[in-house]
Amino acid sequence: MHSVHTVREHEKLEPGPNLTASEISELGDFARRVLKRSDGDLAASNYVGVVTTSRGTVLEILPKMDLVADGDHESTRRLFLNMLRSWRGTSEGPLPPSHIRAMSRLPMLEAFVLEFLRALLLLARSGLAKRYRTVEENQPYLRGRLLFRDHLRENVANRTRFFVAHTELSKNRPANRLIQAALHRLAPRVRDAHNRELLGQLRIAFADIPPSSNIHGDWRAHHVDRSMRHYGPVMQWVGLFLFHRGLATFSGTHENVSLLFPMEQVFEDFVTASFRRHQRDYRVRAQGPQSHMATLEGKLAFQTRPDITLARSGKVAFVLDAKWKRMEAAQDDVRHGIAQNDVYQMHAYAGRYECNAVALVYPANRSFAAPYRYRLFDGRTLLATPFDVTDPEGSVRKTVQMLEAA
Repeated sequence: MHSVHTVREHEKLEPGPNLTASEISELGDFARRVLKRSDGDLAASNYVGVVTTSRGTVLEILPKMDLVADGDHESTRRLFLNMLRSWRGTSEGPLPPSHIRAMSRLPMLEAFVLEFLRALLLLARSGLAKRYRTVEENQPYLRGRLLFRDHLRENVANRTRFFVAHTELSKNRPANRLIQAALHRLAPRVRDAHNRELLGQLRIAFADIPPSSNIHGDWRAHHVDRSMRHYGPVMQWVGLFLFHRGLATFSGTHENVSLLFPMEQVFEDFVTASFRRHQRDYRVRAQGPQSHMATLEGKLAFQTRPDITLARSGKVAFVLDAKWKRMEAAQDDVRHGIAQNDVYQMHAYAGRYECNAVALVYPANRSFAAPYRYRLFDGRTLLATPFDVTDPEGSVRKTVQMLEAA
């Protein structure tokens, strides 16, 4: 039975009962963008999710959330899964809120597999998509169109057979072959008893579908049209399991099941969705409106793309930039860990969009619960504001109030 080793962001990977020194070395070669070197040791970076080793060990990386007690993995998973519902890479919304509490009790890989299998079970019950395909074969009876040249070549000495071409309605289409490939990829990695039972049932349902001989070609060829809308959530999971679509990409000497999500993006999208959901006074826009900072010989240059803007009456009122970074509370440093380049960028946004106030939004932690208000030399206000992921509605309300009061 495969083991699970759980760490949080920035924690060092140390050998233990569930993780050997050789596996740590293997992971370092496999996921260099996700795991970083710290004083010669390997540690989790700003990606959250799961990585499997060639031995089958599952490394689960959870986000570092100081508002959750150390070791409370279930609460941390629940908060992360709730944040993931807003992530740009899950446009089909494959994480129903009613499932999140149950999913958080499982290691993250098993939670994702369970949601995929649930969606696939609904798809199988409603019927697998079929399409007409041309089949050429040598049969003992005449069906469809006789292929005369092939018939002569194959049956010159056997007048009891016919080489024909005919059409048939078949489940053998790219989307179904990709699903079969995903089931095959997951089978040796799943350890939860309920998941294994569901996976076994579904492999039987797909048993007459041949495996994909070219998953990249099938992915390019597959298309979810109006008759296949029920395939949408399933194919999104297939894309994640087979290709890490939208996620970090890796190279290694073995086939891994890896789902790793960039926390910078997840946090930014969660903050954006929270402002859309919990206030009605401003129109929220992500990654825009785009503008430019300069011209050269009449050509626009240096395009702007702010994380989040709040607009009213067609005019940008406030610009916000979300940063998945722990704010420092040390009182002897007036910068409190804010990067100087971020200040330059926000000052440029304030001038370009003519805003009185802009905000850098950081995750709240135990020592960072109140905002820092900086007065820029042109009279505008820069806020460094905490965002409590356990209370997004309250965080949105407080942030809007502070921006309006600036």
